[in-house]
This record gives sequence, C-alpha cells and structure tokens, in this order.
Amino acid sequence: MRSDRLHLGQGWILLLVWILSTIGCPTPSGATGPQPLSEITVVYEKDRWHVVLAGTRSMTYRAIKVVDPLRLVLDLVNTSNEMHPKPLVVDNEVIGTIKTAQIVHEPQPLTRVEIGLNQNASYKITRQGKKIWVSFNTAQHMTNVEPIRIEPVVEPKVKQAPVTMAVATPKPLPKKPIPPSKPLGKSSLASATKVLSIHQLKTEHELRYYIIANGSLADYVFFHLTNPPRLVLDLMGVKATEVKDNLSFRGPWVKKVRVGVYTSKVRVVFDLTPEAGLPYDIISGEDRLAVSFKPGPGFPTR
Repeated sequence: MRSDRLHLGQGWILLLVWILSTIGCPTPSGATGPQPLSEITVVYEKDRWHVVLAGTRSMTYRAIKVVDPLRLVLDLVNTSNEMHPKPLVVDNEVIGTIKTAQIVHEPQPLTRVEIGLNQNASYKITRQGKKIWVSFNTAQHMTNVEPIRIEPVVEPKVKQAPVTMAVATPKPLPKKPIPPSKPLGKSSLASATKVLSIHQLKTEHELRYYIIANGSLADYVFFHLTNPPRLVLDLMGVKATEVKDNLSFRGPWVKKVRVGVYTSKVRVVFDLTPEAGLPYDIISGEDRLAVSFKPGPGFPTR
C-alpha cells in the first residue's frame, strides 16, 4: 500500500513537471512569423552608393555575385515581398536596376533582391538594426597591364626592274543624298495613360523622385504654391494611377507625395518642409519624369 502511494506521488510530480515545461518554454526563434520587406532606398554617402533594405526587424540574408548579366543577389529568409512589382531603375555609374520577387511562399517565405551592376564593383554588406546596407565602391579597380608591343616586320629589299603601268582615272561616284537626322528630344513612346510608380533617390546634395508611367510624360504642367509650400505637377492626358495612397519617404525637405486623378490629368503634389520652398528641376525621360530638389533659399523665380 505504501509502495502504491509512492508510485502515485511520483506520477503526479512527473505530470506537473511536463505541464510546466510545456507552458514555460520560450518560442524558438525559427517559429517567429515572417516579416515584410517594406522599403528599398538608394543613398549616396561618403563617396559610395548604398542600397538600403528595410524590414520590421533584423533580417537574415544570403548574398552571391552572379555574372551574365552582372548582378548581386540577396535572398532574405523568412521575409515576404511588399515592394511594388515595377523594378527600381537607378542607372548610375555602379547600380543599374533593382528587382524584387518572392520566390518561396510556404512554409517559410523567401524574397530575392537582385541589384543589377553596371560595373564589377566591390561591395560590403552590413546590418544596422532593422536595415541591411549594401555598399558599393564607386571607383573602378582596373589592373594595370602593360600593352603588348608588336615589333615591326622588316622585309628584305629586292631590286626589281621598273615596271610602267597605265593607271585609269577613276570616275567620280554619284553623290547620294544624306537623309535628314531625326529631331532630338522627342520620345519614341506613345503618350502615357497611367502612372505606375514613384521612387525616391537620395544623395548628400540632392533629393530626386522618379515618376514612372506606361508611356511618354512629355506633356506636363507644373507650378509651385506657398502657405503651405508645395510643388504641383499636372500630367496631362494621363487618366489613371497605380499609386493610390499618399507616399511618405524618409529624408529631408519633402514631407509626403500626394497623387490625385482628375478628368483629363493626374496631379502629383510634393508637400515641402521649408516654408520658403526649395529650388527644383524637372527632367523628362522616355517613360518618366525626374523631379529634383536641392537645398537653397526658396523657390526659383518664375
């Protein structure tokens, strides 16, 4: 009888230990839910170009450089892709186009970031809190190779009897008319009907926004206003936009970017921080407009 009570007490103790160990075990790090890749920015600091990937917590990655075409590939583990499907076109001396895609969905998401390279630049990857910084050297490191010297070939001189030949005078060829050159500055694309995306490019001395569409944005009207300070850009003939919400970017001078659809245009408004405004410039490309802001005393004179 005493032996039965002893075994019964030991059984209750083991059951209690199992329950407490089950409840008190911390959740393993691998069971943490996936995080989103929410932002990609390109920054120029300290004579280097940086691609900054931002999430909601520290991200785990694998990186490899691939050739043909030349690019740097980063696989973000347990990370879902919330970036716009339109590639981010940077096209500077080092970085070409940045593409993102979620290549694995279940059971654990995997997002791939491909950074196209315009030169075989060295790079360094660092983690800073919730961000991954991919830094590229801007200077090309070329190996100095001594050019191959080709010695001149000396042929032996052979004395020959002079030969007299009759040379016919060639007839002048008929002159062909030179076709007129195509006028410069005109886009070969059809006029845009939809805005696809808006991207930010930040450097030490400039803040640039790319408005990308499905065609040419050559027909536009712009003006600036005060109280509050803002730059208004009307894209004439554009009837739709995939940018639905107000955009808030990290950086100085611009608080947010607003997009609205009207009967015959799409309006893009840049809400500025300085009360006097900023110097700005607008450059038209094939399928985009580049709106550039630089530090200065205020809006340019009209």
